[in-house]
Amino acid sequence: MTPELAPAVTDYLPVAIRAFAGRQETGIPKIVLRHPKRPPSRASASPWALIFDTETTTDARQSLRFGTYQVRYNGERRFAGIFYPPDGVTPDELPHMQSYAAAHNLDLLTRDQFADEIFYRIGFQLRASIVGFNLPFDISRIAIGHDSARNEMRGGFTFKLSRHKYWPNVRVKHLSRMAAFIRFAAQMKQIDNRSDRKRGRRNGFRAGHFVDVKTLAGALLSRSFSLSSLSEFLKVTHPKLDFDDFDAPIRDDILNYALRDVETTWECYSELLTRYHRLGLNEVAPEKIYSEASIGKAYVKAMGIAPWQKTQPDFPRQMLGNIMGSYYGGRSEIRIRREFRQIILCDFLSMYPTVCTLMRLWSFVIADGITWRDTTAQTQAFLDNIDCASMQSRDIWQQLTTLVQILPDADIFPVRASYSDGAQSTIGLNYLTGEKGLWFTLADCIASKLLTGKAPKVVEAVTFVPGAVQSGLSAVNVSGNPEYRVDPVETDFFKRVIELRQATKERRDVVSGAARDALDIEQNALKIAANATSYGMYVETNVAELAKPVASTIHTSTSDPFNFRTDKMEETGPFYHPLLATLICGAARLMLAITERLVIDKGLEWSFCDTDSMAIAKPDAMNAVEFTSRTNTIVKWFSALNPYEFGGSILKIEDVNASLETGAPQPLYCWAISAKRYALFNIDSGGKPILRKASAHGLGHLIAPYNETTPAKAIPKPIAPLSKIGVALWQHDYWWQIVNTAFAGHPDQVDRSYHPALMAPATSRYAATTPNLLRWFKTYNEGRDYRDQVKPFGFLLAMIADPFATNERIIGDASKHRPNATAIKPIAPFGRDVGKMAKAAFDRETSKSVLPESLKSYADGLAQYHMQPENKFLNGDFLDRGVTKRRHVYMVATQHIGKEANDWERQAYLGLDKDAQPSYGTTLANGLELATSTHRRRVKAVCIAAKQARDIQAELIDLKNAVESDGLRTTARRFSIDPSNLRRRLKAVRKTE
Repeated sequence: MTPELAPAVTDYLPVAIRAFAGRQETGIPKIVLRHPKRPPSRASASPWALIFDTETTTDARQSLRFGTYQVRYNGERRFAGIFYPPDGVTPDELPHMQSYAAAHNLDLLTRDQFADEIFYRIGFQLRASIVGFNLPFDISRIAIGHDSARNEMRGGFTFKLSRHKYWPNVRVKHLSRMAAFIRFAAQMKQIDNRSDRKRGRRNGFRAGHFVDVKTLAGALLSRSFSLSSLSEFLKVTHPKLDFDDFDAPIRDDILNYALRDVETTWECYSELLTRYHRLGLNEVAPEKIYSEASIGKAYVKAMGIAPWQKTQPDFPRQMLGNIMGSYYGGRSEIRIRREFRQIILCDFLSMYPTVCTLMRLWSFVIADGITWRDTTAQTQAFLDNIDCASMQSRDIWQQLTTLVQILPDADIFPVRASYSDGAQSTIGLNYLTGEKGLWFTLADCIASKLLTGKAPKVVEAVTFVPGAVQSGLSAVNVSGNPEYRVDPVETDFFKRVIELRQATKERRDVVSGAARDALDIEQNALKIAANATSYGMYVETNVAELAKPVASTIHTSTSDPFNFRTDKMEETGPFYHPLLATLICGAARLMLAITERLVIDKGLEWSFCDTDSMAIAKPDAMNAVEFTSRTNTIVKWFSALNPYEFGGSILKIEDVNASLETGAPQPLYCWAISAKRYALFNIDSGGKPILRKASAHGLGHLIAPYNETTPAKAIPKPIAPLSKIGVALWQHDYWWQIVNTAFAGHPDQVDRSYHPALMAPATSRYAATTPNLLRWFKTYNEGRDYRDQVKPFGFLLAMIADPFATNERIIGDASKHRPNATAIKPIAPFGRDVGKMAKAAFDRETSKSVLPESLKSYADGLAQYHMQPENKFLNGDFLDRGVTKRRHVYMVATQHIGKEANDWERQAYLGLDKDAQPSYGTTLANGLELATSTHRRRVKAVCIAAKQARDIQAELIDLKNAVESDGLRTTARRFSIDPSNLRRRLKAVRKTE
């Protein structure tokens, strides 16, 4: 094989690595409280259920107008009603509500009555399941006050719903855009009887049973839904009604709409509950299902598997630091940028479950701890002899449970760094050189060997082995089907579930109608079971915001443990097992590296890769038949690695390569911009693109400026379903415009005037999900009653201010000159008519109205989307086109970080928490301090002036010694260095000393 030649060092950067952070280790025993915190009760929900929904005003306050509810027992409706705040309805609306309630046999209650007599007496006292769609919003609407939550719910809100102190508050903590922790707070009264108190017993407080249908649907169906789309997907009897006149007086139409919402929510909940119970995971209550990972945990619990942290609580913290230092996510890169290429898109069959099966990681999951041994010499010999052909042996994959400390010397590894000034750290597979050892998975080391042709230099290697199998494990029926029974001791769970899914898909594909729908539900449940148990829960960490900084001990892979004060503490999930997480990700990256090696060896190219897929590209000089033949050879290469009972390759050619009409192979083309930003398309007889697949990355945070009812007239209607393409209509149209413009020969200038809606202000949906975000409105809320305030979880529209617009251009300040004026931070009430809402925009810090012309339009906001840089590689700048090249990073320092934020696009847009990612400081890698971009430029200049010597510090010390013995000017002449330049170098030496 021909190795890729490493370029000269191109960048001198600090490299960011994950660290393990815990409470400061002082050796002092923890203080045992005389009265420890009262735990929540473990009592399950009763047969009662309360389903409710609210309707609000359409201004920024989104205050309660009225709400609707149902109360059911064992699924049967017992009674229903309407509730309202007396100050939220007009004198002519209330009589209409009274007559409507009487006519439809509904109770009509005030908000206070609903809170005390329904929400608390049914939901709290009778332990009912409290059901809603997007519950945090509805709870905040019926509240009469709120405060910031404390202790384990810090970062969330405490809501007061009743005027009586004996009813507990409700606490809500946002987890993600699809989930939140919701529970009752402990009551302000004695709940232990005298007998229990004498015996020292403490009864658990009632935390309640809150089920958000949006959350449950996302976990069970692996998709995000609105109530409308969910009711359509589940085909419930009473789907959500269409309605948009929310400012109109309360009359029959809006009451019908609101009551239907409650009925639709109940029917969706019932169907989801049926699907959940089919899984046979009855030990985990529905309210505890927050994501797909929750389902994975439920399966593991059902098998009686104890979490690794409990089986081995004394695992060395320094080794945890080494493991976390080797952790990187999925590989996502662009290789051919802003050029048309014919491609064949290939992806791996269930990548994470497959590599888990190949490495036999299930034995680690069920083990009673793990052991390890030093394998430094063996690992170096292994790397010296490994080649691509060897990787077809499944036995080799079982040897990959090893972590390796490498002294990087122009080796290709995942490098997490800030590749441009001010940018967040990203991960690129780049050349790396440094004077400090770094830890990687053995899979990453093999990948480097395959791509460079040389084995990395091993400093130390540790191989991990699972301990004995845990006792007391139980078999489980996957998806609740006895035919899908898995014994965790005798069977590899990952392998078995994928085999069951494959068999189910084959049965589905030969039937139709209701039978096909049922089997599709089954195979999707199996898919979620496989994915949920094969990755995410092993690296689950949640960042908790503390009241004040606390001392933490940071364990890293590049330094001794050190103490660090931080107000963001990482809390590990219940099934945290970082060794499994890093091994899985490393093996997935190795699969892509093997594919890349095979592509190069076959004389082919590739356009992009993304976690489990690679777009193999046809060289311009190669004919299509030869291209297809060579690609098929690559696909077949992976047949030897299929660990399942069914045959075939684990690398598949995706359906998008086939014609929509005939199913036969059809030429597919790619236009890629940067990581996760690409479009795949066919070309019609008129030479126009037909989009088959596109990315919404970088666009998903924006609200659709138009939809199918007002399409762009100049752009053809999508031929493939938008759900298959993977984007909304407006995103499809914009990608079509990008590709079509490139066809016309001017890819740098994309016309954005093809739809008038693009001239409207660009908007993103925003919710005040944390106290920090709600503080945006401190000035606006000051002096207002709770009803008139912007409240937690309220929906608003965030907009982008013209960079040249300041507060002087806000209405009311136009005539005043204020030299310290700040940038406008515009917010508007939530509504479907973006243009109308923009006229109501106001600055969130001053509460003053904002002129619509001060806001950026969609067209302005999208101006550079089609040129988004791929900064982690060379030839990836705005106007660059063609093949990107790997950088050669010289590591000058290591920055220790915690959990990486995954929402930087939205954060950059809204100006959210830039410190969401915990950072634990920087360790010098070669003696040169580097903490800011200014220092980076200085060090880079020093490195280049020193002729790119690998040991910069040693050369600087030599210069210092020469100056001390011979003097500044003599040394400058001898080394041909300008005296002022030499003084700067000496200054750098003094810093390190």
